Amino acid sequence: MRTIFDIALWLAAVGHFTLLTVSVNVPRQLKWRTELAVLSPMNRKLLWIYGGYVVFTYLAFAVLTLVLHDELLNGDKAALALAIFIGLYWLVRLAIDPWMGKSAWPKGRFFTIAYIALDLLFAYFACTYLGLAIWHAVT
Repeated sequence: MRTIFDIALWLAAVGHFTLLTVSVNVPRQLKWRTELAVLSPMNRKLLWIYGGYVVFTYLAFAVLTLVLHDELLNGDKAALALAIFIGLYWLVRLAIDPWMGKSAWPKGRFFTIAYIALDLLFAYFACTYLGLAIWHAVT
């Protein structure tokens, strides 16, 4: 299992960096310049701030997974707490997905594929980090 989680963590870090790349394109793909124009300046700024925090969180998940890779594999207490947090973060994201619904997404093949790919990536993150914590809990 150690080898599996070793590889899974490297891939999770790469996945978070990939998600960062995707996130940079969200404002353009979702036409935020025109869509957000109807909001008050305060609400518009808040949305940009929230978006920035989300991007920073993805970056932190990627960097911390790389920096704490050995600690995660060894089951260090603080690293496992981080793994549980990251795993729950993505599990909650998947749980609220039905509430957001695919119907709210822009139409078209590109967005349908993106929707599926993102859900698969989020599931991978949740399984990797929570699986790691469970593995250490039972061994």
